[in-house]
Amino acid sequence: MAAFLFTRALHKAAEFQMASNVNGAGAFDDLVFRYRLREPDVWKTCFIQLKHKKYGGTIQRSGLTELSGDFSLLKYFKSFCEIKNNAATDRNLKQCGPFEDFEFVIYTNQKLESKSSPKESESPTQLADSDPLSILNSGTDKGQYITFDEIRDKEIFGFFEELSVTGELGSLLKFRNYVDRGINEKIKKLQNSVNNQTILGKLNSLQEKVNTDIETRWIDELAKCDFNLFKEFLSKVKIFQSQSNEESLKGLIEKELQEACKAPPSV
Repeated sequence: MAAFLFTRALHKAAEFQMASNVNGAGAFDDLVFRYRLREPDVWKTCFIQLKHKKYGGTIQRSGLTELSGDFSLLKYFKSFCEIKNNAATDRNLKQCGPFEDFEFVIYTNQKLESKSSPKESESPTQLADSDPLSILNSGTDKGQYITFDEIRDKEIFGFFEELSVTGELGSLLKFRNYVDRGINEKIKKLQNSVNNQTILGKLNSLQEKVNTDIETRWIDELAKCDFNLFKEFLSKVKIFQSQSNEESLKGLIEKELQEACKAPPSV
């Protein structure tokens, strides 16, 4: 993928920088690609997490609202919060330009499962040449990326809102006694308001063990996130789906090199 973006940038970007395994980029450390296009004349810095499967396949939509996993949006949100918090001070991140240029990309040759209701189906962004992110595309059908909309993707936004409220348990658990009435009341209140089954299952388990030595790591992780930022995160994260697999990229690299060098196909 690094070779593909390098060869494409040779003839599509006015200037560019690229690095892999970048310290400070969290879950988006696979590739960091900063570039200025000739048309339109804009800078972008893409923090890219690569999720390649040899035979492609389907990403279950429910996986987006799990607390962990390859496509858990919570996992990527944690990294987003860290990057935003450190962008102005971290030595590596400072070389990536201003935060407003940053885009956060989950890049895969798998396809995201469609919603069951036709009225609620995704409207993937078709990658027009004028789109600054079109330089990333390796899909054979112009490629698509998924964005998130507050009206269309209510379950995604609701998931983050419920996580925000659930995270409030952290301060209660930190200073709890073996029997703490306040914790039990808070858990019961959350059980009545939370719809996400993953969060609900965790709360049910927590209630059963609240008077014993309980494992609260998942709540401690929530405390590391600034949930005031989740809408900004959902506006900046993109899932590039149905992109080329590793084998197809080899052919694309040759094609991009030919265009960059203005070489005939026989060379």
